[in-house]
Amino acid sequence: MSHAIAAFPESRETLADTVSGMSLDIAALSRPLRRCNLTACGGTCCHDGVYLSSEEARVVRDVVGEKRVGLEALGAELPKQVVVYGKWRDAASGPKTATKPASMRAKVVDYPEHFPETSCVFLLDDARCALQVMATKEDKHPWSYKPLTCWLHPLSITSGPNHKPLLTLYSDVTDPQRYPDYDGFVCRTHCGRSQEAGEPAWQVLRWEIETLGEIGGRDLIAEIEAVTVRK
Repeated sequence: MSHAIAAFPESRETLADTVSGMSLDIAALSRPLRRCNLTACGGTCCHDGVYLSSEEARVVRDVVGEKRVGLEALGAELPKQVVVYGKWRDAASGPKTATKPASMRAKVVDYPEHFPETSCVFLLDDARCALQVMATKEDKHPWSYKPLTCWLHPLSITSGPNHKPLLTLYSDVTDPQRYPDYDGFVCRTHCGRSQEAGEPAWQVLRWEIETLGEIGGRDLIAEIEAVTVRK
């Protein structure tokens, strides 16, 4: 089995450098969450597609060019153009995965009112990602073709103190996508919402954090445990 994001060597190299010097927001990573339940969430986090780096955009186009028949056999409804130009307020712009109309409110009981009823074109009816399913069928790492922002969600790498990279988990207080007319993104998705009966986020998202550590040459879980146990 290949390693994570194998199809994105440039992104992996950049991410390795970022993670090697990254700080950990222990308080945020200790917020209680519950594991993702695709049946309940319906792929809520995929409702608007995902913004891509230039390498990710190129690779996603190439993967579809080579594997369109296989992806469509999985149930993906792919337009001719799977990567489009997008712009969201002044927060994001550039290449992103295309979206399609989707009856999200009919599928997800508590679908946020401020989220549009659309979904990424790679979101299958059972809420799995076609890119991930295809990689798994090929006996590759599930995230081989999956953009970083997708497999990292709900975690984020942002600029912390002294502009040093910081691994964090946005809350309803810190979510940068909260506006008077838009009540946040990460903190409103099922896997990003605080759950009183949940477990610490770093435990729930152990696979994602371990993968980041492997890429950056660090044992991030051990580093978190060292701090949380000491407390």
